[in-house]
Amino acid sequence: MANRILILLFIICIAHESFAQSGAPQKRPPFELKLSVDKDQFYSAPMPESNYIINDSIVQIFPGEKLLIEADVINDKLTNFRVVNEIRNENKTLVIEFEQTTKNKMHEGMNFTIYNPFGKVIHYKAMMNLMKNDRWVRTSVIPVMAELRSIEMWPDLITSLALTGFTLKDE
Repeated sequence: MANRILILLFIICIAHESFAQSGAPQKRPPFELKLSVDKDQFYSAPMPESNYIINDSIVQIFPGEKLLIEADVINDKLTNFRVVNEIRNENKTLVIEFEQTTKNKMHEGMNFTIYNPFGKVIHYKAMMNLMKNDRWVRTSVIPVMAELRSIEMWPDLITSLALTGFTLKDE
């Protein structure tokens, strides 16, 4: 009996290790967030290790990141979000990118793109963390048409975006 338990634990450990190595990390490592403000100033803040996905359905993205996120659909709601290293299932992988545009080290704006692989329109909500306020504020976003890419642009210095409430509609 003890041998069976040890063998079972060994198999579980190997399976867990194999799965962990094949999947993308679900946490971003600590990093230094740097954004240009003007020719002489930049914003810099240490970011601790954090989850890409919060509570299974909230995506947090920082400037400079491009995330590939697989999601399941249940009753026209996107759920069970997970970051992947490559697109393995193009019918259920969102491509989300957030970047700062600069000219001569001067902040010009923030660009956000999201690709919708689903056959319906994606509606979602977004919150932005503004550098000048250091707080989260709601922002409006346009729905993402089926199998198309949506682009959002803001003039503000945004340190992070939180995306939630992903639903599909026939529109």
